[in-house]
Amino acid sequence: MSQFLSKSLAACLLMAGGQVLAAPPKAYRQEVVVAGSHFQGVHGLAVDGKGHLLASNLLGRTVHSVDLGTGAVSTVVGPPLGGADDVALGPDGSIYWTGFFTGELMKRTPDGKTRVIARDLPGLNSLAFRRDGRFYVTQLGRGDALWEVDPSGKKPPRLAISKPGFLNGFEFGPDDKLYGPILLKGQIARVDVDTGSIETVAEGFAMPVAVNFDARRENLYVVDSARGELVRVRLPTGAKEVVAKLPTGLDNLAVGPDDLVYVSNMVDNDIRVVNPADGSVRLLVESRLAVPSGLAVAPDDPQEQLYVADVYALRRVGGRDGKITQTTRVLSSRLNFPMNVSLGAKHVVLSTAYLGEHSSVQVLDRATGELLRTIPNANGVQAALELADGTLLLAESTTGRLVRVDTSEPAGTTVLAEGLEGPVGLAADTEAEEPGVYVTEVRSGKVTRVRLSDGARRTVAKGLKAPEGIARHPDGGLIVAEVGRKRLVRIEPTTGRLTVLASGLRIGLPESVGMPPGYIPTGVAVGGSGTIYLTSDIESALYRFVPVP
Repeated sequence: MSQFLSKSLAACLLMAGGQVLAAPPKAYRQEVVVAGSHFQGVHGLAVDGKGHLLASNLLGRTVHSVDLGTGAVSTVVGPPLGGADDVALGPDGSIYWTGFFTGELMKRTPDGKTRVIARDLPGLNSLAFRRDGRFYVTQLGRGDALWEVDPSGKKPPRLAISKPGFLNGFEFGPDDKLYGPILLKGQIARVDVDTGSIETVAEGFAMPVAVNFDARRENLYVVDSARGELVRVRLPTGAKEVVAKLPTGLDNLAVGPDDLVYVSNMVDNDIRVVNPADGSVRLLVESRLAVPSGLAVAPDDPQEQLYVADVYALRRVGGRDGKITQTTRVLSSRLNFPMNVSLGAKHVVLSTAYLGEHSSVQVLDRATGELLRTIPNANGVQAALELADGTLLLAESTTGRLVRVDTSEPAGTTVLAEGLEGPVGLAADTEAEEPGVYVTEVRSGKVTRVRLSDGARRTVAKGLKAPEGIARHPDGGLIVAEVGRKRLVRIEPTTGRLTVLASGLRIGLPESVGMPPGYIPTGVAVGGSGTIYLTSDIESALYRFVPVP
């Protein structure tokens, strides 16, 4: 990892109008800060009986196969069809998976044909087959129901139970009853899918998210996401025993024929293997980031410590050494799935564009990490900036508005500008004679400057293809991730002149139905040295572009 020396920047300085201006670097060297992963958060798991583990990847919109011996990962279904929250194998060898955002239930037959077998079930989450071949799926978050689905897709789904209380990762037991966690109650339940009766098997969990039976189908293994525990529940007594302590953010599990338990963690984007005989744990698939999206760096930080909105966590990463020094995790904290991040003088501002109950803007104390304020907003906020007076600017990607939020409680909101086409990225220009903010519009392909005093707009650049992340260079230039053309560009704010800095980048996951414009935003930040940092959603990686003298 090389470092950009201050003398290299000094060599680029020019005198203009009595002021020292940095000439734009002529070239950049691309380097890896944090290496990537095949996954963008690992979710549902299923052992295929052939030495592999099927693993679902919701945000990456893929289904993968993992070699149980080596941990090698291959893609079974690629984007955009593979947006899976959970995955299961059918009696005929077909693979089934659930689209949480799309509300679609997908099937891939052994001959490789993929099709939709159920639609219009938002929040489609877990699925399992009964011994007689009957097939059940559940809605969670964006719905609350258990459905019986025809595996062939010829008959419409049948509502089995309405509002069970968020029934999550489940499995049928030897008694043909469905066993699974009821999230809203912190319980493990036994469900008779024919009568709709629900009995409590075990309780006292913080956030149970999935269960699986052991190989002899006598006991249940439960993952508690908030506590980071793998728990064995003995049947029929319901007695609980913690088998292993794991990091929080657990999402699902699968048990092999040898009783080894495979556990996915969406926060750490990994899969661990637990031997319940002795509680030992080893990594099968390892990652350092989950879904890196928004990015920020303090311009006066000589170490260029990066704040990474990693969707399932907020992380601090060394821009020079790639070391992760701090992680605030969702589920075990009040953090709401951060997709973008910006820095104020004293605060860190996070925004979440998920459409639903988790959509919000959150303000954290920059020194302590304490959550100070949560502002609900279901309009797909892709970026948020804090102004000097403490008010916030929000880019609402679904409404096309730029809104100002005051410091009162509850927050008061005023519209500064509207008619923007998918605003995603914001970069402040508050030190100008007429303070403003630069906005990327992912739908129109524009970079627009909005004046803060009255919302007046000026087009800075147009003809871009899906611009997302934007940041100010120390010399005043705009650095933009032009996701549609897989490149990093520089735009002169006064003339609109565009320079390509890097191309052929691995950025830009396909957008998903049920998510706002911009989907997972590609983040850009520029350190005081002039080094540019970029997130890769496709590779779950973090890169830097160092100026070449």
